[in-house]
Amino acid sequence: MLEEGCRTRDRIVQLDAAVATEGLMIESSQGSRLHPAIAEARQQRLTLARLLVSLGIPALEGDDLPASRGVRGVYGKGRR
Repeated sequence: MLEEGCRTRDRIVQLDAAVATEGLMIESSQGSRLHPAIAEARQQRLTLARLLVSLGIPALEGDDLPASRGVRGVYGKGRR
């Protein structure tokens, strides 16, 4: 699971770099729209937060990950 967390963080860095290079808005056949990497980076951040909670890694001060409310579902099995 730790390895998956590292891969997820790498994906976030790549997505953020794409937005930094290409901008927040992109042109499509339907006009300007929000870069799809923004939504994907948000999803990857949620995934990373869940992985860190399931590994029992505490949050760092000043991180930009969503606050944890505990582990639910398959992530929490065997932790009680």
